[in-house]
Amino acid sequence: MKIPIRHLALIGLLIAVPVSAWAIAYRPMNNAVHGVAEEIRLRTSNLSHYDEINSQYRSLQFLSKKVNESTIQAIRRIPPQHGADQWLESASDAALGLGLIVRSVTTSGERIDGDHNILPVDLTISGSFQSVYGLTQHLERMDCMTRIDRMNIHRVNDEEVEARIIIHLIYSAQGDNT
Repeated sequence: MKIPIRHLALIGLLIAVPVSAWAIAYRPMNNAVHGVAEEIRLRTSNLSHYDEINSQYRSLQFLSKKVNESTIQAIRRIPPQHGADQWLESASDAALGLGLIVRSVTTSGERIDGDHNILPVDLTISGSFQSVYGLTQHLERMDCMTRIDRMNIHRVNDEEVEARIIIHLIYSAQGDNT
């Protein structure tokens, strides 16, 4: 039983055409479809994070607006001159009203710090811790811009503490409040 060569060639051709079509057309197309499907999955997962990112962006915008408003408000609190006399009078009155004893008050000369000048005030007080805390709250609520540069508190006895506070009075270097 001898099979003619034509039949073998025809059988080989019938097998080779689908295999070559799969190798030449379908396999690259399947790879491309799988690549596109993977890209779609990746981009869809990225899109799912956009709501969170947009929410964070809106929160950041709100915080940035609040910081800008606070900065403008702080700049308005910077007086054209240091007004140390009025500030010291108010701080001393508040300390005495809180039952604190003012041990010493000294200033150590003005210095320039960028667009602003600083007048350091060294304040030493003694009394209860609650009174010292009350004085720091009073200083914070004052209309002029101040910064507590250093604060040392040590206990004298069970009822009394002694505090040394170095406060920087900040005022405009140009003499105007812009």
